[in-house]
Parts: sequence; C-alpha cells; structure tokens
Amino acid sequence: MIIKNALLNGEIKNIIIENGVITDITDKPTNEDAIDVGGKEAIAGLIDVHTHGILGFDTMDADFEVMCESYAKFGTTSFLPTTMTMGYDDLLKVTNAKTDFDGANILGFHFEGPYISSKYKGAQDEKNIKIPNIKEFSQFKNVKMITVAPEVENGLQFISEVSKETVVSIGHTECDYDTAIKAIECGAFCLTHTFNAMPPLHHRAPGPIGAGVEKHIYAQIICDGLHINKGAIISAYKMFGADRMCLISDSIRPAKLNDGEYESGGLPVFVKDNSIRLKDGTLAGSHACLFDCVKKAIEFGIPREDAIKMATETPARLLGIKKGKIEIGYDADILILDNDMNINKIIIGGKAFL
Repeated sequence: MIIKNALLNGEIKNIIIENGVITDITDKPTNEDAIDVGGKEAIAGLIDVHTHGILGFDTMDADFEVMCESYAKFGTTSFLPTTMTMGYDDLLKVTNAKTDFDGANILGFHFEGPYISSKYKGAQDEKNIKIPNIKEFSQFKNVKMITVAPEVENGLQFISEVSKETVVSIGHTECDYDTAIKAIECGAFCLTHTFNAMPPLHHRAPGPIGAGVEKHIYAQIICDGLHINKGAIISAYKMFGADRMCLISDSIRPAKLNDGEYESGGLPVFVKDNSIRLKDGTLAGSHACLFDCVKKAIEFGIPREDAIKMATETPARLLGIKKGKIEIGYDADILILDNDMNINKIIIGGKAFL
C-alpha cells in the first residue's frame, strides 16, 4: 500500500507500507496505485490503554469482534480491553476469549483490580476485591497492565513479582507518598486515571501523584472534560510532560449511547448529558472515546502535537510496542484527518478500514 500526498509534520509525503509496516516515507513522485489523500494530515492511530467498553459492549462480555470494529470507527486503532473488579471465573472468560479480529488491535488486557482499595473502589464492586495472589494471577494470560493498590496486604511483594512481565499501575488506592515510592521502587511504572480514585496532591502529603512526579513514571489522564478540571489537566501536563502523560478514555459500556439506564461491572449506571454515573452520582466511567479526549486536551490549551502524542507515541512507549509513530519500521496504523480534525480515512496494519 502507498498513501500518497499526505501532510506529515508540515510536509507532503508518500508513505510506503509493506506487510503492515511502514517501509519508507518519501517525497519522490510515484506512478504506482496509491490512496491519494490530497494533502490531508496523517497521524498515527490512537492507542487507548484504559477502556472498558463502547456502544453497549463491554470487556467483561468477552466478545470482542464488534468492539474491535467500534473502537476503530472512532480512531482508536489499538487498545487494552480493561476489566472490572469481578470474580476469577469472569476474568478467565475474558482472557481466554478470541481477540484476533478486524478493526482495532487488541494488545492484551488491562486488569483494573481486583487488587484495589475498598475505600477508593469508585464504580468497582467491593464484594469482588481480593488480596493480591501471584499464583492466582498467573492463571490469566496476556495481561499487559494491572492496576494495584500497593498498600493492601501483600501489595508490594505482588508488584515486585508481576512487574517483571506486566506494566503495574498504581490506582484505586489510599496509599501515602512513602508507600507509593516503595511501589515504584518495586516496579510500578504508571498511575491509573491520575487524580481519580486516589488521595489528592497535598503540600504536606503528596501521595501517589507526588511520588509519580518525583519518580518520573507514566500518568494516565481521563481528558473528557468531566473527570478532571481543566486546571488539573494543564497542571498534570506540566508536571509529567507529553513523554509521560497518557490520555485515556476510561469509557464504559454506554459510551456513545443515548441517555438512559445501563449496566457496567454488575452495577446500574445512568447516562445523562454525556456523563455516566452511579445512582449516588459517582462518576462511573467516561462517555468519550479517546479521540474526544485528544480534542478536549487541545481545547484546554495543550499544544496539538503534544495532545496527539499523548494518545499515540506515549502509550506505545509505555507498552514497549512499535506503534504510535509514522516512521519507518513502525506498524502502519494511520488516521487521515481533514482541516477540522474529522477522521477521513483509517488505516490499520496497512489495510484500509474506512
């Protein structure tokens, strides 16, 4: 495949793709058959490392064919289907499910729990919270990321073991600064939906956020305009920088659906005015897709290039994969955008999806 006349970093280029990988980027004319995008901008496909569901589908359904198609339509070309704090049988069903479908690439799973704090459980079901157990966790395959509260019994030892193979993210936690520092030294490398479901950054008790800034780990940020105030988003951007801040959607089953009552993680949730909440008003997850979050970050004042980077290159680097950049040797997951930042074409693995 050749993508012709693409605007890439301010210059018109042809992108040469073979076997799903970018093999050349050139300004030399070509007479070969090509997709001519007429000077529209090309950016890397978006990578969502924290998303539960969309359009009525959920990771816990363990049925990913339509999910892969749905995410791709919204510009997310790779994602980590994110579980809820549920029983082991339910989690096994998810990790044993077929994941190789057309559309967005499933890169592995993100376990959000069940090893979390009951105090900061958020929209997770407390009855399924468990003490970390490496033997039990080892039965699950293809888990690329796990959210852990390091202060729970056996938490630090679990992090030390699991972080050898899996990205450990600190979240749904009441840990203090010292415990967070220990967790990072044990191998934790990320903060789960920073600011949400954790102690705040306080000048005498900096907590996990202060520890994360000091130790220069990655920080997931829900940038839907509801979960975090604009001022906190900008503060996080300045503290972590575009190389360490990952935009996430944290979308759940009713994302992109109309107002009404739905289910997520075994709990009733309510959609109204593009927010999703529990009955008591607690935010239960996001109604946004990752591309919405990129646009919101730009609206908040983050430079466009950095907003895109935080949804492409930065999460790819966190996961250690050759995605997230339009460069030679990288997977050919590409979005073509018009001048109003609408998605015009979607290329996944060197094949036209839209």
